Amino acid sequence: MRQPIGTIEVMHRRPSIALWALGVGMVLSACGSSARSGTAEPETNDGRPGAELAVDDDVTVTASSATTGSSTTATAPPTSNATPETTASPSTTIVTVPIETIGLELELVSTFTSPVAVAVRPETDDLYVVEQRGRIVRLPGGSPDGADVALDLRGDVSLGNEQGLLGLVFSPDGDDLYVDYTDEVGTTTIARYVMAGPVADAESAEVLLTIPQPRGNHNGGQLAFGPDGYLYIGLGDGGGAGDPDEHGQNPDTLLGSILRIDVSGPDGYAIPSDNPFPNGQAPEVFLWGIRNAWRFAFDPVTGDLWIGDVGQDRFEEVTVLRGDDGGGNGANLGWNEVEGDEPFRGGTAPAEHVAPVITYAHIDGRCSITGGEVYRGESIPALRGTYLYGDFCTGEVFGYRVDDSAEPVRLDLAPVDRLSSFGVDGDGEPVVVSRSGGLFRIVAG
Repeated sequence: MRQPIGTIEVMHRRPSIALWALGVGMVLSACGSSARSGTAEPETNDGRPGAELAVDDDVTVTASSATTGSSTTATAPPTSNATPETTASPSTTIVTVPIETIGLELELVSTFTSPVAVAVRPETDDLYVVEQRGRIVRLPGGSPDGADVALDLRGDVSLGNEQGLLGLVFSPDGDDLYVDYTDEVGTTTIARYVMAGPVADAESAEVLLTIPQPRGNHNGGQLAFGPDGYLYIGLGDGGGAGDPDEHGQNPDTLLGSILRIDVSGPDGYAIPSDNPFPNGQAPEVFLWGIRNAWRFAFDPVTGDLWIGDVGQDRFEEVTVLRGDDGGGNGANLGWNEVEGDEPFRGGTAPAEHVAPVITYAHIDGRCSITGGEVYRGESIPALRGTYLYGDFCTGEVFGYRVDDSAEPVRLDLAPVDRLSSFGVDGDGEPVVVSRSGGLFRIVAG
């Protein structure tokens, strides 16, 4: 297990595309501070996971119905030259119709206690739902019938508004489960569990990485395996308004970054040899300049990396890093010199800043982006090739067609209260999570 030293940030700039009819006011860390540096004013509510949680000891999921409504140090890991096995890509066919005209509905799958993430186990149709307070609940075949607890970390996690159990992902073969949580003292912890049948073997826990957090907010939490087979880990800038510790633009620290590690080898933890700083103080860093990336995902067809990053005072943003151009290796997304596509409090965009492709302002109640998924399923042909994302505060779901130049649009869906995450089910069909409790499928209307 490696205990990292700090945080980093990097940026490259591309023309931004204004979000149609969008603007937002932010909850996910939008408290102001008086200056770009110096003592930061405390932030209290970043719009993410909450401390107001109550979890029953038994699994409490509701039958489906249609509705809308302490750190330890270790030696540095070896450098890996291996590229893990990758999987085949689905069809890229798109029916070209205006996405705002596609009839869509929300179908309730089940309800949980403050869910914040969902994942499907490879080679199965089982859905695994993350409850922020520390449980992972399995839905066999994506149905609440026969639901059980796959892992219970209650008592091991901290419970601040943006703390707790924040993310999970399965290894590409489905044999291991990886989780991201903040422990009792708020330290970000990445751990691996061996799957024992449909549930995790609690005794198999192996902590891979711990990252001390200076504050309770901006913990990131997203985990994903990329098309290269490596594990990607999202970390916020350590909290505090305006990045008072200047983590975002410091490539010698881990905070404010997306990390990439190789967990496929015999050591179970190695640094890919083509990481930007494989021999540096923060060799895990893959890209930086992140404020608090609340959900990122890879396009299963192109390998493009889509990142939804929460803004400070004015803008939310989505950045896409093309798979055929390195997938963002060494990219600098610009925080805290830039917010969205504009300077932040007199900052200057880094020379190689990568600008967002989508920004929207804090107006009309919008305040905090929830990054999503590129839809490549079969049930809604007209939606294929659309990046789905939303706003935590308004519950709106937006669509941005990846393969043309159209601007994003608000989809005709009922608002999702406290929209906390997107995902797909075992058939590749879209699901959306409400931190108020609901797990919904997006279906053709």
